Amino acid sequence: MTSSQKHAKKHFWSGNRISTKRSKWYCKRMKSTFFGARKHWNYSTSWTTVNGFYRYWTKTKHRPHFTTTSFRRVMAHVHVGDVVQLHSKKDGWHHTVTISKVTKHMVYYTSHNKNRIFAPLTKIKSLTGLSRTNKMRVIEMGI
Repeated sequence: MTSSQKHAKKHFWSGNRISTKRSKWYCKRMKSTFFGARKHWNYSTSWTTVNGFYRYWTKTKHRPHFTTTSFRRVMAHVHVGDVVQLHSKKDGWHHTVTISKVTKHMVYYTSHNKNRIFAPLTKIKSLTGLSRTNKMRVIEMGI
């Protein structure tokens, strides 16, 4: 994580503090000062949105990346820890998954959607809402 929440703007109804600065990447759970009973989050959009994440890691941190429509290209070039983002004509860039395992014949990903862990990347189109995926972009995280 980078930064603190000092520059973040408070969201009027949730109490969350949100930063849209491209150079920041963080998410913290904070106690509320309102009777101490409520908790709120301080986070950057690079932590919570697909495009914000992409901009942070490729523009601020200068991680290598590429865009393709080929599963073969993705499967031939990814390593554990790399990130794959999905695109559809309807939703644009809408989902991020992490590569969690690579074998000789298969690449596996982990994602919060449907609680996927070590799911085959070739089956990613079967996820609800992702069946229209037509492009992928890979961010090489160098782990």
